[in-house]
Amino acid sequence: MIEQPTTWSYKTTKVLLISFLFFLIVPIIGISTQADEFEELTNPEKTHPSHMISLGNNESSAITLYSQNIYTVFVKSSDNVNNNGILLIDQESQNDLKPNSTSIVTSLFNENGETYDAVATWVFIETREVELQNSAGGTIWLINESEMINSLQENDILIGSLLGCLTSICLIPVIIVWFVINRPNPKALNIKIITNDSPLEEPTHLELLKEQDRIPNTDELYRAIHGNEKMKETLKIEIKEEKEKNSIPAPFVDRPDNNELQRTMKAAKKEGLRREEQRLAEEKRQDLPKTKEYPEDTSSDKWKEWDG
Repeated sequence: MIEQPTTWSYKTTKVLLISFLFFLIVPIIGISTQADEFEELTNPEKTHPSHMISLGNNESSAITLYSQNIYTVFVKSSDNVNNNGILLIDQESQNDLKPNSTSIVTSLFNENGETYDAVATWVFIETREVELQNSAGGTIWLINESEMINSLQENDILIGSLLGCLTSICLIPVIIVWFVINRPNPKALNIKIITNDSPLEEPTHLELLKEQDRIPNTDELYRAIHGNEKMKETLKIEIKEEKEKNSIPAPFVDRPDNNELQRTMKAAKKEGLRREEQRLAEEKRQDLPKTKEYPEDTSSDKWKEWDG
């Protein structure tokens, strides 16, 4: 038995595409609702719990720095500042505390597209009272990066939206690979060997239509070829009922519910009449008396022979 190759799994493809659109559209909506809070977080000039102090040129301020926190100084990328002019002085020992770590966030930005670069980072194992001095030639901002990360982690909508965007990006190669592997090959044929032990399959639409003793109408052809399983099963039942109905003879020959029998009887009656007419005509010809044929009398013309 030779079958045409079936198409690839459209249901799985639809699920993948719907999942891709879901993980793309919903996170975009979620990020748009958190745009204001995200802007406050990334713009050091705005008020946020992670934004500690802002110092102009030749300004200083005393501040307490807690242990196990990451503190970073940011400056505008467009400002030409001297990083050596940024000093962090320990108020107890009056020593200059040199930067001893690397920032997690290397740059920040605002809604106007301006960026802020990280220039110095400190991490302490104990709480310190310090004074931040700015003689770098521009404004500086001290940011608690640990507090910034905690704020991001506490924002479930923003984190979920970011993870959704990552998921949609990961689905792109999955969809491409699935399409390449499962796309139909019109030149291929699936050959299936059926043995005596193999279970019989449901009849195809051609086999269903072959069971009829008449030409199917367009509705039956459409249901047999393009219909779903329910439509084909309904067609099968209708054909079976029609065959059973036609197989039952009519109780009276003159009833109009057996048209085929009526046509056969009429044709037989006409043929019998025709043969009876031929037989009667033949008998009539045989019953007529036989006549003797005599030659024509030519004696009346013999006188012309001697009368010259």
